[in-house]
Amino acid sequence: MSLNLPTALASAFFLSLLWYIATSITTYHRLRHIPGPWLASFSYLWLILTTFRNHTRESFLSLVKYGALVRVGPNYLVTSDPEILRKIQSARSTYVRDPWYASVKLHPHQDSLFNILDNDAHDILKTKTMSGYSGRENGDPEVVVDSQIIRLLTLIRRKYLSTDDKLLSADFGALSRYFTLDVITRLAFGEPFGHLDDGTDVYGWIEHIDRILTVAGLAGDIPLIRNMVFSKWGTRLFGPKPTDKRGVGRVTGVVQATVRQRFEQGAKPQNDGLGGFMRNGLTPLECEAETMLQIGAGSDTSATAIRGMLMYLMTTPRAYIRLKSEIKHAVEQNQVSSPITFEQAQKLPYLQASPLPFYLIPSHLNHGHYKRAPPEGDTINGIFIPGGTAIGHNTLAITRNEAIFGQDVEVFRPERFLECSGEKRKEMERALDILWGGGRWTCAGRNVALMELNKVIFELMRVFDFQLVDIRKPWEEFILTITMHKNMWIRITEADKLD
Repeated sequence: MSLNLPTALASAFFLSLLWYIATSITTYHRLRHIPGPWLASFSYLWLILTTFRNHTRESFLSLVKYGALVRVGPNYLVTSDPEILRKIQSARSTYVRDPWYASVKLHPHQDSLFNILDNDAHDILKTKTMSGYSGRENGDPEVVVDSQIIRLLTLIRRKYLSTDDKLLSADFGALSRYFTLDVITRLAFGEPFGHLDDGTDVYGWIEHIDRILTVAGLAGDIPLIRNMVFSKWGTRLFGPKPTDKRGVGRVTGVVQATVRQRFEQGAKPQNDGLGGFMRNGLTPLECEAETMLQIGAGSDTSATAIRGMLMYLMTTPRAYIRLKSEIKHAVEQNQVSSPITFEQAQKLPYLQASPLPFYLIPSHLNHGHYKRAPPEGDTINGIFIPGGTAIGHNTLAITRNEAIFGQDVEVFRPERFLECSGEKRKEMERALDILWGGGRWTCAGRNVALMELNKVIFELMRVFDFQLVDIRKPWEEFILTITMHKNMWIRITEADKLD
């Protein structure tokens, strides 16, 4: 006997409902001993509502009331305890990456160092790519950073320098990204894309990447969406294409063309990131995927730190003046070259203290990086974690831990790292340090990112003065899984000459 269409649909709906109820009960029971929002115990509704209401900051900060381990989804936990993360990310950890990492995939057909899930495969690939990500393939990566700092200063003087009777507003949200994009593409290809030539989004990367990262942030937290968006048909239908005229697809096309040209018979590997990947045996597809990751991860995260640092200096006169004073003294005492070297920058106490509080401000990735417990499970702080449970970091809560950073944790105050004991400073730095990852998952581009931040902030503050154009609206900030900024309009003037 055949069923008519309404009956068939009703039956399918009823069976799906029964399946959902059964799996929800099973899921709830498995982690029922771990506290968290009620909706998170059986569904992803808490994460969905948090995202669509734009309440990520408030919601994830509120989780501390549940303790150090909190349930935010049927199989997802987050922690605000740096020591738990240190255990999970230790060199001998048996945790593995959760499929959450699939949401950060910039190449449609090839996994990269960031989203490969198998530990052994990850370790092999990291060995092959480390020299490319560290900038060592370029000889001295500091020379590359210096060249782009000079281009940034030149662009500002030519196009954005205001005077007493003339305002030329600059969107530093865009400028910071032009700088980091040209640094990373110079490291990757031996030549920058040219964003700093005239202060333009050459290929439309910035125009499109924020939209992609917003979708990726939502997809990462919700497996159903993730499996749809990053399936073969999903990437084929909705993903960027190398034939696109603008955006991530256009950059993908440029990367593919460059890789193809380099792999032509007789082509000699060059002294840049791509050349290093080739020398270490990566296939053309692997080179494409790693280079796209290098551009994406190496530009947006560093730009977020640079503009965040400048924003909080501009809005904290005490810190702004003190850093200016330290720079002036270093120049007058001939303690620094031009541009400053990373080694010289590391000897300036206030400059070193100033980037640290930036991590008390929303960082680029506010939560995530989920790792799955081994099949036999694990015990953390006396709590049993069933095998396969994914645990991620709650960066927003970690960086606002009053027990670690003090009761004035919301205040941008570099002095907290200078006025405390050596033991206390080490505790604070260790808590922030784990946000770079640990063990096999330590950020491969960490040293380049820190070098960029230290050097460019010093040089900008050495030669220019900065002021917000509209203090009532300093920037547009979007805090989802990641933090994004745009329309950071500032007035830049020539500073008193120091050398």
